[in-house]
Amino acid sequence: MILPYFGGAEGEACRVAAVDAWRAQNSTLKAELDAVMETDLYQIAKSHCQPQIELYNVASGVTCLIEKSTKGQYNLTYGGFWDDGGIYFDGDYDLATMFSQTSNFTEAGDGTPCISDCYTGTGLGCLYLKPWITNYGKITTEQYCQEAWGGIDTGYNMIKLCAAKAIGAPSNMTQLEYINIFRYQLSTQQECDYKKCFPDLDDGILSTSCPNVTGNGSVTASGGFMHDLVFDFKTSAVVLLFVAWLA
Repeated sequence: MILPYFGGAEGEACRVAAVDAWRAQNSTLKAELDAVMETDLYQIAKSHCQPQIELYNVASGVTCLIEKSTKGQYNLTYGGFWDDGGIYFDGDYDLATMFSQTSNFTEAGDGTPCISDCYTGTGLGCLYLKPWITNYGKITTEQYCQEAWGGIDTGYNMIKLCAAKAIGAPSNMTQLEYINIFRYQLSTQQECDYKKCFPDLDDGILSTSCPNVTGNGSVTASGGFMHDLVFDFKTSAVVLLFVAWLA
């Protein structure tokens, strides 16, 4: 077993056990998601997005293993933060959750680009969801990074982007505009993850993509940029990098 990047068979067994425990509860949510998973639209998305689902499952297996090794050290697990437990260790089920959020991928739904801020409460990217998230801000940055929560969220957004490409049918925008919403969510989520867990990498991306902006948010060239515009400028550059990679 190699950590923190691959959980192997042990990670797969860990996440499957968590999902099976959730299934055994036979909740109303499970019944609703099972119904979604029987639809033709879901099956089309699943067949197109199998590589992304597998990457999601690898990431959740890693987090599952690390959480076992840190048991008792922290008050909340990844699944516990979101209340529904093992469902978040399964890419198939998490794909199913996206259908109600997006009205079967005809709308963008309420995205959370900087989801790490929901966990830690250390940034401004999740303030609008604070009233609705029971455990908002209860996770330390140390736990978020140590247990690799960002890997699951990256997998989630990769599945969502893939599904938007496969079955997206927006009525109030073009297909490209619709897909770009999910590209933005993916790249911004990763940017926020880098900022918390890999600050040197974050600064490296910034200096490469936006050489006139320093890591502390100041602008070296002449101009009147405000600090809060730097994040948008920086994020746009990261979006362009991911668009080139995901196209």
